[in-house]
Amino acid sequence: MNARRLLVLIALCVALVPASSATATYPGAVGRIVFTSDRAGSSTSELYSAAADGTDVKRLTWTDGFEQDPAWSPDGSRIAYESSEQGRYRLFVMNQDGSDQHLVSPDAISLVVDWQPAWSPDGTQIAFASTRPTGGAWHIWVMNADGTNLHQLPGNMSQHPAWSPDGLRITGDDGTGPLYVINADGTNERRLTTPPEGRYDEAPDWSPDGTSIVFSERTFDGTSSALYAIDADGSGEQQLTSGAYADYEPSWSPDGTGVVFTRRASPGGYFQLYTVAAGGGAATQLLSSGRNDMGPGWGSSTVSPTPSPPQAPRVQIFSPTVNGLYFPGTTDHVFYTCTSDISFVVSCIGSQPFGAIVDTSFAGLHQFSVTATDLEGRQTTATVSYTVLDFTPPTIQLRTPVDGGTYDVGENATVDFACSDGVGGSGIRYCAGTRPNGAPLDTTHVGSCTFQVTALDGANNVATATAIYRVVDRTPPSITITTPADQAVYTQNQVVAADYTCTDEPDGSGLASCNGDVASGATIDTSTVGDHTFTVTAADGAHNTASASRSYTVIYDFSGFFSPVTVFPTANSAKAGQGVPLKFSLHGNRGSDLFAPDSPAWAPCDSPTAGSTVALGTLSYNASLDRYTFLAATDKAWAGTCRDVIVTLRDGTTHRARFAFGK
Repeated sequence: MNARRLLVLIALCVALVPASSATATYPGAVGRIVFTSDRAGSSTSELYSAAADGTDVKRLTWTDGFEQDPAWSPDGSRIAYESSEQGRYRLFVMNQDGSDQHLVSPDAISLVVDWQPAWSPDGTQIAFASTRPTGGAWHIWVMNADGTNLHQLPGNMSQHPAWSPDGLRITGDDGTGPLYVINADGTNERRLTTPPEGRYDEAPDWSPDGTSIVFSERTFDGTSSALYAIDADGSGEQQLTSGAYADYEPSWSPDGTGVVFTRRASPGGYFQLYTVAAGGGAATQLLSSGRNDMGPGWGSSTVSPTPSPPQAPRVQIFSPTVNGLYFPGTTDHVFYTCTSDISFVVSCIGSQPFGAIVDTSFAGLHQFSVTATDLEGRQTTATVSYTVLDFTPPTIQLRTPVDGGTYDVGENATVDFACSDGVGGSGIRYCAGTRPNGAPLDTTHVGSCTFQVTALDGANNVATATAIYRVVDRTPPSITITTPADQAVYTQNQVVAADYTCTDEPDGSGLASCNGDVASGATIDTSTVGDHTFTVTAADGAHNTASASRSYTVIYDFSGFFSPVTVFPTANSAKAGQGVPLKFSLHGNRGSDLFAPDSPAWAPCDSPTAGSTVALGTLSYNASLDRYTFLAATDKAWAGTCRDVIVTLRDGTTHRARFAFGK
């Protein structure tokens, strides 16, 4: 007799050895754990589902037989298991909430037993242990998930098949000692373990990443068992648990970080579910029911099931209606009933109270549920789905650019907008502008610009917001005057060509005018001596104006004093009391008003200011020689002295000559 038939043995009051879970764990969310238990009575075992932390335990089956060896489908939507309800163990599949229980074992004679189902990673096939075709020896068989395309795998492996996550291999045991692995196509069977004499390796399960295999090793009577792990090639064996009377039936968590298993802590004690880290260590009890919980399978489904037990109360939901359509603000009332033909309904609770207004607070799909509980604790939950329609378009806040606003060309402005569907809306599916939110606003060119934002909600309501803004040029043109240079000095009638340019900023409104006192390239005014100002004005297409000026001075084209007067500070000899002729040219007849006030003047040598006196004399001009002569009078009293004559012209320039006077 196979030692794994725990719950059958419980009913017969013989030595307990747990039924091993034939399963495989595939990568996914850390979901619910399905297991078998005799909580409902020792004469039967049923399947239950619990959250990964041991809470939210839900019963999934109600039969007069034994349901064992639950195995999650890779997508977490179905559970394969074995049941004795129809007289012998055969394989069934049901939904994760216990509904749609249906036979998948192919037809066979009454002596045949099918058990230990294991899903392929793609969910299309199931491997299992069976005594087919005659009810004799055990072998591993494979079929499609609907029971078709049945075929036997050759080799020694005959119990506890488990499919590798890549779908290429199947591992299991032969019921007498070692573990084996075989290619899924039935080729290349090889031994993975060699247990010590008197011990048996069984119930292997692949890690979700396919690199490790966890299994239990026990004595024949099931005592002194513990969990072990090996690498996929059979090397690197590591003991994971110790210290308990017996540990069985390991199943990896979908994230590969832990293992759930069955433990019997002491002889005569109940079998309970525990977890241990993937690397081994202290185990933690998951459930404590006061009965036998065992044969766990860890899946990826995180959905809490809502089972419908036989003879449970009936729930009828009249409002909201199934697949009904409601408008926001609808005032329909919640209406439902809970009844039972065989018991008293002690609780009838809806997700909204009876008579309340149907929830239309948000658009989209809603669910309304009612749970009825009878005096014996049987429960039924009914759920209807309905839709709240959304006809309200989204709202758009377009903060930048401002509609009707103006921005300087080249201004650093940032696009700023937001889309909202409001409280209870169907949600924003699309929200985009001419430029992305947070991008620079286009201010690269002058003129009128349009910016638009479009929003779409989950109900395909569309909204748009448009801002028309102007990019303006507020920056005046820039002016560069090269000639005349500021504070430049030119001689009278010197030919000096004006040189200036005007420019408008890049992408501005463009230069409209650029005018100086004379055109660039033309001769500036040097016809009169004294201070002059040269001005350029510019305007752009936006009527911004600019002006720039340069000051320059025009002086006489003074030739210096002609002979016999020598260059200052060389002293010229002169006779005191006789006139001194100062001859010079200004390159043209500049009239007789040449001298500044109090000029020319005499001053003692090296004393330019102290003791100076106005020089008396006469000024004449010789046109043929283009020469001026100032005949400066002297005083006989100056004999034996040194004096400078200082000539300051009306243009502000000063010229000197030095004289040493004799008798």
